[in-house]
Formats: sequence, C-alpha cells, structure tokens
Amino acid sequence: MLNNSSTSLDDLFDLDTAAPGIPGIMTEAELAAFLGVGTSRVRTLSRDGDLVKVSRGRFDVRASLAGYLARLRDGAVKAGPQTDELKAEKLRLAREQADKLELANAAARGDLVKAADVEREWANVLRDVRSTMLAVPSRVGSKLAHLTAHDVAEIDSEIKAALEGLANGN
Repeated sequence: MLNNSSTSLDDLFDLDTAAPGIPGIMTEAELAAFLGVGTSRVRTLSRDGDLVKVSRGRFDVRASLAGYLARLRDGAVKAGPQTDELKAEKLRLAREQADKLELANAAARGDLVKAADVEREWANVLRDVRSTMLAVPSRVGSKLAHLTAHDVAEIDSEIKAALEGLANGN
C-alpha cells in the first residue's frame, strides 16, 4: 500500500522486469481492458490527466498506471475509513428509502388508503347502524300491535343498553 504520495510506481518495482508480459505502450482499448474499465472511462481519465498519452489513442502504461493508482488512493483517502456505525447508518438509510419507495408505489397503485378516510367511513357506518338499531322498537311496535307500550319501552331499553355496552368496549 502506498502511504506517501511522493512514492512512485518506479520506487516499488520496475514494470518491465516485474511483469515482462505487460507492454510499455497500449492502445485505448488495451488499456481499458488492462485497468478493467470502459474505453469512455479511459478517455475521461486521460482528459483529467490521470492517464498519460504518448500519441493519438496510445498510452504510456507505467505512467498511466501510476496516475490511475494515485487517483484511486486519493479517492480512498477522501472517503475516509468506514466505521461499523457508519455502515449501519447507511444500511438503515437504504432500508428507510426502500420502505418509502414501497409505500409510494402502493399508494400509486391504490393499495393504501389514508387512516383519516378509513376512520370517517367507519364512523358513518357505525352511525347508520346506531340509528337503525334505535328505530327497531318503534318498527316492532307498529308491526306487532299486541305489544304494550311497556313491552316496546323494554325493547328500546335493551337496545340502548347494548349500544352503550358496545360504545364502552364491553
């Protein structure tokens, strides 16, 4: 690992003797394959001054490799060390973003409804049930003429007690 930015590739080893199969000059495509990047990336690195051209479409491998490694090293230094806490925070953020996207997609599909809308609809349904149940005694009294006013009042009382119990969670 290079610790000092003044340390060059030449200080570490001689490319010609350490890797005799690697030519001193390569074409753009050869250098891209050698570095494991695309040709457009080679052009960008060349334009940024990280790779050294010796002529049109041809690169000095030793100087280009030194420049490319220096760029990678500088990028790693700027990124800083990845602590476990930072990794955990990045993972948490990624999960939250995925959850947010999942909710947005479900809402777009119409799979989600707002809690306030559900509450309002249920309140309407329960209000209708309550009013229907409270109307039962008078409907029963008019259909069953043999029931006394006391009988209808008892039915009314029982229905109200049942509704009160439901309202209180019993």
